[in-house]
Amino acid sequence: MKKFIFVLLALSLLVFAACGGNGDGGNNVGGERPADTPPPTGGEAATVEEGNRWGLPPELGGGRLHEARDFGGRTLVIGAWWDTPIGAIAWGDEPDRATAANYPVARMMWDNARRVEEVFNVRFEPWVVGFDDYLPTLSASVIAGVPAADVVILEGWMQLDAMGSIIQPWDNANLPGSDIMGAQLYGGPTTQNENGIWAIYQHGVFAESFGLGINLDIINAEGLPNPIDLFEAGQWTWDAMLDIMRRATRDTDGDGVDDQFGIAGQPGDIVQHLIASNDGIMVDAYLNYGFSHPNTVRALEFAEQIFRERLWHAEAGGIMDTGNWNRNFYSGFEDGVAAMFPSVVWAFQNAPPAFNFGFVPFPTGPNNRTGNTWSMGMRQGLGVTVGTSWDIADILILIEELYSWPCDEPELLFEAGGIDWLREQFLTEEDVQRVVYAGITIATDVGRDISGYYWVLGNFASHFWNNEMDVMQAIEYNRGPHQEMLDQRFR
Repeated sequence: MKKFIFVLLALSLLVFAACGGNGDGGNNVGGERPADTPPPTGGEAATVEEGNRWGLPPELGGGRLHEARDFGGRTLVIGAWWDTPIGAIAWGDEPDRATAANYPVARMMWDNARRVEEVFNVRFEPWVVGFDDYLPTLSASVIAGVPAADVVILEGWMQLDAMGSIIQPWDNANLPGSDIMGAQLYGGPTTQNENGIWAIYQHGVFAESFGLGINLDIINAEGLPNPIDLFEAGQWTWDAMLDIMRRATRDTDGDGVDDQFGIAGQPGDIVQHLIASNDGIMVDAYLNYGFSHPNTVRALEFAEQIFRERLWHAEAGGIMDTGNWNRNFYSGFEDGVAAMFPSVVWAFQNAPPAFNFGFVPFPTGPNNRTGNTWSMGMRQGLGVTVGTSWDIADILILIEELYSWPCDEPELLFEAGGIDWLREQFLTEEDVQRVVYAGITIATDVGRDISGYYWVLGNFASHFWNNEMDVMQAIEYNRGPHQEMLDQRFR
């Protein structure tokens, strides 16, 4: 995997020159767009000559995956809570070689978007509403019969609330030769169930993967095994993690109170990802309370060891306040007194550690058969709104054409977007590649998308920390109210 990713930047330089683009070999770096044939204004699709100019099969008239057609200058509105919902693949300023983090890739995206606008005679426009008001505003517009956007970015919990009422299945599109419904070279479904495909997205690096931040200063000072070395050697296990946590937890100043710890972070996050790394579940296949699954029980037993043995960095006086999310989440980054802490890229950006650090995926548990190392709810994706004036097949044509910017090298999707963000936050390329690896070892658990349901993870941690209950007692104690949450949501 690492070797595969490492060659992609070089590939991008080669493919860029052979993929059509703006016709100047990528050398135009000024503010002016190269002189292009104006977009068609009549009822005719793009010409064969235009197809040749874009370096694409002439029979498609400038389309890469689908035959070009004239959409009459219509605008496709794409909604999100930020101003570039599908980023540079649709719009934005022309990239500048002097300032772009990855100019060849940025150039390919930008040129491809201009191609799609031209040969399909279409425009793209963002619809932006703040996160808190986003879904209510969108819902109101759909109910009124005038959806504010034709396609919308939705988080997993938003998708749960929107399925059938706010968004409709992409399967409603009858599109022969669809990439997303077929070969999936450039993109694919992110959320689907027995009722259809509800969200799609382009392939690429998932930058917001959770793993463990490693305080290398503590590891080195204590002479402990380095989790990164263990991971690279295929020896990163729960037993190895527990050994490091135990050896790191100690009193360093002789006052009789431990002031260095094995792990820090939000307790519920620790429990959640241990469950996933042992192929456990929070909700079963019948949408019932799933914490009595054997793999989940084993993960909770490991969590019980961590918290009962006081290997976790608590607040002053040994207090666990699961409601103090901000302190708990950032304690590993800011306090610097724990060997490990659950980590994600935006946390490093928000709270850059003052110590030498690295990143490693969570170790897989003894019951793991999938290779998954952490979990999340349903993936963020692009849904199509109920009531849009566009035909779904036409929307899918445009989205797939936008997604096809890497031309004949879909591997280049792994050199776009999130990879540059990762390289800005992590100290080594090896750390970046471990985040990439974590991004392909995600377990999806719908329990994470149900408001309030996953708070039970913090309950478990508190039960163990305060010596209130053992694992089976905690599972049964929390069963009733959390099953009721599932019943209210699904039944």
